[in-house]
Amino acid sequence: MSNRSIPESSQLSANTPADMRSHNRRVILHALRLHGSLSRAELARTTGLTPQAVANIVEGLEAAGLVRQAGRRRSSRGQPPIEIEISKDGGYALGIRVDDSHLLAVAVNLVGEVIETRRDARLPRDTGEWVDYVAEIHVGFAERHNVDRCLGVGIVTPGPFDVDWPGIPSPGSVRALQSRNIVERIALRTGVDVFLENDATAAAIGERLYGEAKDVNNFFYVFVGEGVGGGIVIRGQPYRGFRGNAGEFGHIIVDPAGPQCYCGNKGCLGEYLSLASMRQSLGPDFDLSDGNHPDFTRWILQAAQALSVGLASVENLFDPEIVIIGGTAPTWMLNRLVEALGTLRPSVRQDGGQQRLRLSKLGEESGALGAAALPILAATSSV
Repeated sequence: MSNRSIPESSQLSANTPADMRSHNRRVILHALRLHGSLSRAELARTTGLTPQAVANIVEGLEAAGLVRQAGRRRSSRGQPPIEIEISKDGGYALGIRVDDSHLLAVAVNLVGEVIETRRDARLPRDTGEWVDYVAEIHVGFAERHNVDRCLGVGIVTPGPFDVDWPGIPSPGSVRALQSRNIVERIALRTGVDVFLENDATAAAIGERLYGEAKDVNNFFYVFVGEGVGGGIVIRGQPYRGFRGNAGEFGHIIVDPAGPQCYCGNKGCLGEYLSLASMRQSLGPDFDLSDGNHPDFTRWILQAAQALSVGLASVENLFDPEIVIIGGTAPTWMLNRLVEALGTLRPSVRQDGGQQRLRLSKLGEESGALGAAALPILAATSSV
């Protein structure tokens, strides 16, 4: 049994033979996710790996139950090639997305299909209760889906981790989950690998596997929820920074003379764009179904103006292929936000036009799907 938390830094290249083998396994599996099924020869052409390397990797993945032979393709001449596909029932992962008001847990198979969902608004209070609670969720899913097939548990929550702001905690944050020390305790109780990640980075990983970024290697994900976060993917891998807190997009300063933020600065993007800021501006009892209310229209235009400043900064810093907008905010609200953006501000990516911005289609489950992707990625890229 082992447990894993997010490393202090992210390597962008494979430097050892073991790293290279893990990287090549990811390349093979990503090609199969993207295309559905491929022959060994097609895998070699698609990935740039040698036919012998592909044969060795596929053999290992088959032995692990992660891929399978899908049969021979019909061919008018010659011996038809055997197609390889991901074995969706080769395992499952549990993804848990939690904030201070509710929890969403999903069991996901190897191709990203949700096989069971659990929601809960009654949440524990302290660290010990959280360890028991997550263990109980794991046991419940394992009884129905076979504990031996569980690849691990991913937990995602608003960040940052192991940081004390001078003001109030991050909107939506769960204090017991703000320290990575809880990972080892949950892993000891469940007997499976446990991963803790911020919701924006996890959602970006989910988008890379199952969503708008399947064919994209470098992108930035904007997570709009109780707070505002960002997920950075470079060369197909998440970039987490020194302590795993990279991507705090909500704390980009868009107006130094703006409102006070809980982080200690003024004019942070999250003070204009988050659901928490919306309620503060419109009142806690504002009816979200009234999207045509004049007060909401004024708020969304102000939020879009602040977001446009942040997007230009991100594009100039990272030069991403695309930016994806998603999160736990209602899909209709994100649509309104994108419409209100209008023509994007000039940046080094302005040659991409409006196509450089995409709206996530994974919906409000994106964080939980990303959480489940964490153990799947770890299992499928191990040596």
